[in-house]
Amino acid sequence: MEILLFVISCLLHFSNHQLLSSSAEATQKLEYPFPFMTFDAEKAAARTYDYIVVGGGTAGCPLAATLSQHYSVLLLERGDSPYGNPDTEDISGFFKVLGDVSEFPYAAQGFVSEEGVQLVRGRVLGGGTAINGAFYSRASSEFIRNMEWDEKLVNESYEWVEKLNVFQPEKLSRWNSAFKDALLEAGVLPYHGYTLDHLEGTKISGLTIDSTGRRHTSADLLQYANPDNIVVLLNATATRILLDSSSGMIKAIGVEFMSSIDKISYKVLINQLSHWSEVILSAGPIGSPQLLLLSGIGPSEQLEELNITIFLDLNNVGKGIKDPPRTTIIIKSPETLESYPVQVVGILKNSQVYIESESYSIQENATLSTYRNYH
Repeated sequence: MEILLFVISCLLHFSNHQLLSSSAEATQKLEYPFPFMTFDAEKAAARTYDYIVVGGGTAGCPLAATLSQHYSVLLLERGDSPYGNPDTEDISGFFKVLGDVSEFPYAAQGFVSEEGVQLVRGRVLGGGTAINGAFYSRASSEFIRNMEWDEKLVNESYEWVEKLNVFQPEKLSRWNSAFKDALLEAGVLPYHGYTLDHLEGTKISGLTIDSTGRRHTSADLLQYANPDNIVVLLNATATRILLDSSSGMIKAIGVEFMSSIDKISYKVLINQLSHWSEVILSAGPIGSPQLLLLSGIGPSEQLEELNITIFLDLNNVGKGIKDPPRTTIIIKSPETLESYPVQVVGILKNSQVYIESESYSIQENATLSTYRNYH
């Protein structure tokens, strides 16, 4: 029930006239570097597509770019462009963008989990890659094998991303250098130096920040897209998957979305003549189940309470979402340190425990060390 109420409150939040107006004003100040990026919802919804991808984040951007090589694709993103926004383009805006989480159209949306953990969600093209700590590392070989993925294809995909988005740190910040020495002194061994591979011990990994301090996000991967086959619609919040059960089987035929520019709700359809056409949800661990619930796919009792027409009774939709446990330690510095994200990581206990650290300035001097325990 709590998750469903959160779903409804989000939609009410996005329908607020004042916030939508501010979105239109903010959009005019941003850059749209790709010719297929637009906020013209009417034009984007006037045709059909082979694929509609909901969510232009870490997964949605590269997925849409890849599909566009052979198929027509519409990528729907509820946020705006990260380009022309210094808070998302420059690493110096990292801590500022995490503080601007109260209202749309800011790039980050703040919320508190049922466990009381303060968190943020990306609300911008590029998703979490536009607001996170810019630390990059590959998954472990064991994880890839357990998922039964093609390891050769996975490694090729890594290289595809890394060619545009991943950079070796030219040097460690003073805090990260001290943190690296502390990990080694504490016995987090062996020391691997710089590597993108997931290895137990201490390592320096890649950053999605180049030598000029510019952040690179998954939106950059749209450079790989076929511009003739893709439309990236920004400021478009998906509100419902359009479903058809007339044939006795439930089939997604399109998406209903609301434009935060003209404040109008639209419907866009996939190509009904194509047997491979699909609606693909890549809206994250909260956004994707949220959309399923609003579309009538989920626990029937809870959907009935909210007067949502039930298409498919699936009890586990919207449940079991948990934030990884973490412990945060704040250490005050006797001298001013530059604000800088994670460069070094310690990995322990069969890859289940991560020790990361970042520094930032608060009233002239402070540092933050974060210990995250992932399961």
